[in-house]
Amino acid sequence: MSDKPGSLDPEQAFDPAKHDELAEAIKKLSPEEAAFFLWKLEISVRKRKVQLTGYLVAMLIWLVGMVGALVIYGLSEGFIGYVFLIPFGLVGVTLWAFGKWAERISAQKPPPDLSLEGISSVNAKDESRAASAGNGVR
Repeated sequence: MSDKPGSLDPEQAFDPAKHDELAEAIKKLSPEEAAFFLWKLEISVRKRKVQLTGYLVAMLIWLVGMVGALVIYGLSEGFIGYVFLIPFGLVGVTLWAFGKWAERISAQKPPPDLSLEGISSVNAKDESRAASAGNGVR
């Protein structure tokens, strides 16, 4: 996530206020850069879907677990209040597992058909030109 103005960040696609700015920036990209950006955007969307699914599954597990704990508590003799902690443990494990899955998705390397060497060399040339034009001060 770059803080430079005009830089493309796939996360901007999730901010409705930046859609116009993002569309203008995409039009200025070369086909290789556009393909790389599209790949990064698809990865971001897939990561968000996994995270959202994890939240929904965790809520469902919590609801079923709490109802089950209430039934067990009501049918049992003596104190077994610890059964109310079990749903929270299950929710924690669920959120952790879906979080790891989402991290693994976002850490994927781009496919070999995307020319990253050309993109990185173009960006390096642009940065060196900007540094020399600004006397090395950014």
